[in-house]
Amino acid sequence: MKRTGLFSMVIAGLFFGGEVQALSCMRPNLAEAFNRFQASDDTYVIAMGKIRPTGKQPPYQEGQSRRMSAELSGRFMGLDGFGAETTRNLTIETHCLAHWCGGLPASPEQEQLMFLRRTADGLTLDMQACPDGSLTLPSKDRVDLLQSCLKRGRCTESDLRTMEER
Repeated sequence: MKRTGLFSMVIAGLFFGGEVQALSCMRPNLAEAFNRFQASDDTYVIAMGKIRPTGKQPPYQEGQSRRMSAELSGRFMGLDGFGAETTRNLTIETHCLAHWCGGLPASPEQEQLMFLRRTADGLTLDMQACPDGSLTLPSKDRVDLLQSCLKRGRCTESDLRTMEER
């Protein structure tokens, strides 16, 4: 009887182990995210601010991405730091990995740092099942490190380790 139970657990682990692992998201590393977005064929901009949804959130359909309109009140990062406060329309697009889908960013009252994809239609915030494109406001030293990465055009191995430690 014990052998049968153990055997069943092993078989279940083989079949469902991938799904269980998929539930665990690694802690986002801003330096790693910067390098990945920088290497993308798409163009990304870095913004810090608050997002307020202005459109209705479409109903959930398993495995289907959703799009909704929103408004960003914040500042964009340039080589010399952050620019003036501005308000811009953008699109939030949630993406799914199996039946795990990205959600909306943090509360509209909470400032966050985000990587926004520039498209022909404007700016898009991609919310993945394991989000790293929108992060609750990081500490000043992390933002400063990200600013250094932007000036160099990439984050170094040292930057990656520093972000892991903080």
